[in-house]
Amino acid sequence: MVSNQGRQEGDINPADGPVAEFAIALRRLREQCGRPTYRQLATLSAKVGSPYSDTTFSTAARGHTAPSRAVVMAYVRACLAYAKADEQKIAGAVEEWDTRWKALEAKLAPAQTSQPSVATASAAPEPDRPSTPTADAPEPGQTAARPQRPLEPTARRFLHRRKPVLMLLAGIVVIGGLGFGARYIAPSGSAAADAVTKAAAPPEASPSAAGLGGNTRCARLRYVNGLAWSPCTRVDGTKLVFAVQLSNTGDTPVTVKAKLAYVRAGVAYGCPGTWGTGVQVEVPPGETMTSPLTECAVAKLPATAFQAKAWVISPTDPSWGYREMSQTVHIQPDGVKAIWADEA
Repeated sequence: MVSNQGRQEGDINPADGPVAEFAIALRRLREQCGRPTYRQLATLSAKVGSPYSDTTFSTAARGHTAPSRAVVMAYVRACLAYAKADEQKIAGAVEEWDTRWKALEAKLAPAQTSQPSVATASAAPEPDRPSTPTADAPEPGQTAARPQRPLEPTARRFLHRRKPVLMLLAGIVVIGGLGFGARYIAPSGSAAADAVTKAAAPPEASPSAAGLGGNTRCARLRYVNGLAWSPCTRVDGTKLVFAVQLSNTGDTPVTVKAKLAYVRAGVAYGCPGTWGTGVQVEVPPGETMTSPLTECAVAKLPATAFQAKAWVISPTDPSWGYREMSQTVHIQPDGVKAIWADEA
C-alpha cells in the first residue's frame, strides 16, 4: 500500500513573521485539499499550468523565504486539482491567493528597501551609459577616488585599456549576426505555404512569435527530423489564439504531422478543424511556418489560465507521442487583463 503522508515537515512559528504565516496558510490549504505529497503537486502543476518541482513547492511551504507569485499560483491550482475542485472554485481560490500574495509583498517591501544592496553599492557603472544621479553617486566636482568606492577608478582604467578589444569583439558579433540572418531568409513560392502563415525567423534563436505578432509567448523548441517546432499562445482583445510554429533548419524539405489543442484551467480541448485532429505539412528548407491563426481561437474567461498544446511527429510514427505546451497566460478576474507566467 502506497503512503500519501510523505516525510514529516518541520514546525513553523507564526511569530517569525509574515513569511512564516504565509507558509502556514499554504500548508493548511494542502491539508484541506486531501494532503497530496509535493511530488503529486509537481505532477499536477504540469497539467494545470506552469510545472514546478516538488522541492520548489516544499520550499514555498517551509517559511524561510517568500515564494514567487507564479509558484504560489501553481501550488494553489495543483492543490485544488488534487481535490477535484470545479473551475469556479479554482478561479475563486486563485483570486484569493493572489490577494494574499500581494499583501505579503506589501508587508515585506519596507524590509527589502531599507537596506542597500551590497552588489549595487560595489558594482562599477556600465560603460557608455549616462548615469542618473542618486543618493550614493558622487556629487559634481568630487573626484572618483572616494574612500567608500575604491574600486571604481580601477574598473574604469580596466575598461579604457581594453576598449579597442571590446570594440573589435562587438564588430565581430554584428557581422556574424548579419550573416546568420541572411542565411535564414525564407524563399517564396512554396505550395505548402498556402496552407499556413509564413514567417522568416532564425530557427536556432529562442522561441519567438514570428508570424503571430501581438502579445504572444511560445514554448521552448522541440525537434523532429531536424525540424524545430513550438506551440504558441497569442492574446487578442477579447480572445486567445493558439498556434504551432514549424521551422526547417536543414537544406531539404521536411514533412511532419502536427496536431493542435489548448488547455483551459488544466483541462485539454482539441482545436476545431483539421489541425485539431492532425494535418500533414511539408516545410521547405530555411522556412518558418505558423498554423492558420483562424484555426484555433477561444474567448477569454475571467480568472482562468490557458496554454497552447501541440504534437509534431514524423508521418510514419504510430502514435502522437510527446506533447509540448506554451507558457501559461492567466486571464484576470476582470476578463480583460492577461498576465503571463514569466510576468507573475
